[in-house]
Amino acid sequence: MSPQPTPPDDARLLWQQLLWATFIGCAVLATTSGHRFVVPSETDASMSGLFIAAWRVFQAFAPVAFLLYLGRWKLSWHRWILASMTLWWVWVLADLLVFHWIGIRLISTDAWNLFSTRVSSLVPYVTLGMLLRLTFSIAGLFAIGWTCHWSVHSLARTFTTRNWQLSIRGATYAWTLGVLMTAIPGLVTWSSTQNSMTSAPSRHALGVTGWFDDPGADARTNEQQVIPVPLFTAADVTRRTRLFRFNVVQETRPLPPDILLVVVESLRPELVHPSVMPNIHSRATQGLWMHRHHSGGNASSLGLFSLVNGLDAIWFYLADVRFSPAMNRLFEQAGYELGFFGGAEDWNAFQMDAFLHSDVYDTFKVEPRDGLASEQRAIESAQMFLSDTGMPEGERHSPRLAVLYLYATHAPFLVDSQHVRDLPSAGTDYPLPFGPDSRTAVWNRYRNSARTLDAMIAPLLQDPNRLVAIVGDHGESFLDDGTIGHGTRLSSAQVRTPAIVFGPDVVQREIRFNTSHADLLPTLISLAGIRVSDPDSFDGVDLSAESPRPRILAIADYLRPQALLIDSTMIDSEIFGLQCELALRPPEVQILGLKDARGHSLASPSRFPSSRVLHDYLQQAFGESRQ
Repeated sequence: MSPQPTPPDDARLLWQQLLWATFIGCAVLATTSGHRFVVPSETDASMSGLFIAAWRVFQAFAPVAFLLYLGRWKLSWHRWILASMTLWWVWVLADLLVFHWIGIRLISTDAWNLFSTRVSSLVPYVTLGMLLRLTFSIAGLFAIGWTCHWSVHSLARTFTTRNWQLSIRGATYAWTLGVLMTAIPGLVTWSSTQNSMTSAPSRHALGVTGWFDDPGADARTNEQQVIPVPLFTAADVTRRTRLFRFNVVQETRPLPPDILLVVVESLRPELVHPSVMPNIHSRATQGLWMHRHHSGGNASSLGLFSLVNGLDAIWFYLADVRFSPAMNRLFEQAGYELGFFGGAEDWNAFQMDAFLHSDVYDTFKVEPRDGLASEQRAIESAQMFLSDTGMPEGERHSPRLAVLYLYATHAPFLVDSQHVRDLPSAGTDYPLPFGPDSRTAVWNRYRNSARTLDAMIAPLLQDPNRLVAIVGDHGESFLDDGTIGHGTRLSSAQVRTPAIVFGPDVVQREIRFNTSHADLLPTLISLAGIRVSDPDSFDGVDLSAESPRPRILAIADYLRPQALLIDSTMIDSEIFGLQCELALRPPEVQILGLKDARGHSLASPSRFPSSRVLHDYLQQAFGESRQ
């Protein structure tokens, strides 16, 4: 018995699947290959650009081709098949936006860590403009989808009025053959195709899987085979922790200076320039100016931890260290009154409440963010705390240390209209993520914000008897490393920040070797005339010394238990640092590979002693604790 012909209604559904698959494939292709977030990499006039373009066509259509044939085999799944095709487009679009904002894939361990533990802390930074833009974008996608779905439905009904049995079969086979043929050029020139996918994974539809990404932090090198094991043990960590906690003040000079530590959110080193921050730049030329300075990590929590402890931020996740900030303990022993002032109060969201809370400060004044108004009130409170107002004539208060934490240069960057000099300058609701076309306007807004902040803190910088340190908590990327913001990559843009120290007895010097936040506490203690029992308990060194000892910096990552090891003398090199997995409890270490300033992986040159750098750092951190 011959098979019964397919009813027209079923033919219409098959036509609808085929047409919808075509639409989704085109949408994915346009989303990946036609987006403006990344400048196209095919700048040459050779045929390789066309071959790679054909391969992108194959990637866009291959998943919906699979779904199409699944729908032909099981027609009762028609609605699920169409929904799955639609999901393919939505997934690619969402992955593209996330990847170009923070540099991670939606389907990854990093994404799970971010969305499960960090999203709530980012909510306060979402503006009304962002929400409106997102709402309009989603509404636009729904409108396009509904229009195309209605058009596909109408076309499918029209096609089934003719010789549907022959036409649907022929159209499907021709469509499939066309998709398969687009794969041939890419396979023939596989080397250039693979290079394209690695250098610009977001421009390939299958990039959502992460298959073609730069191996980056997840890559393993052969060097793990030659690392001596164990390099350090749990006992080493415990001994080092004990030495850190037992470090005490032994001597303080008679009249120690007041100290002001100003921490500025997301401050990049190039902003300390006469045209942007003239007041801070002027002071930088009169004291210690660290030109190659790094935060403790790529996020506020890591940077602040390193500042108040004099330790590399790999120690951040040890509770017995994090809950006992050395700066507060030692300066209190030296007779200092401590104050903290900030125009924000989101410490808990970023796990900073362990060392930023009222119990470890004599005066603790913070308030919810209220634009420049809360910043100004924090500055005034710090000024009042440090002043001699109310003291009898001829007397001065006990020495005081004030920590001032300012948010003006955190996105969306607060600007006073009188300081808008760099144009064009983006508005408060600039698009996120933004592309190269908007980068200049956003960057100018950031510069204007830094200019505003510089003018606001100028009164605090006038006292010649006050020891002042000004640093950023971390850096900020403006597509420098392919991402926007911070906390996602151990790149130069996200971890480099200015650091200057000036005041009485501070010799003018420009330091051009690599330094980090861990060096600031030992430096301030030394300049304040305080002698501690065990200066080697710090990871950092005294930068005011005539010849600071060279060391290897460990810059911690916010999303992963990793660190970038940077030799203090490694400058003007393509190599930015050596990235490693590095955890203290339980002790774990693994070389991941060399990184450039953009946070991208480098081929490991045979001349670079990766194993020795790792070994030297661990010897530096734990060697003395074994004695």
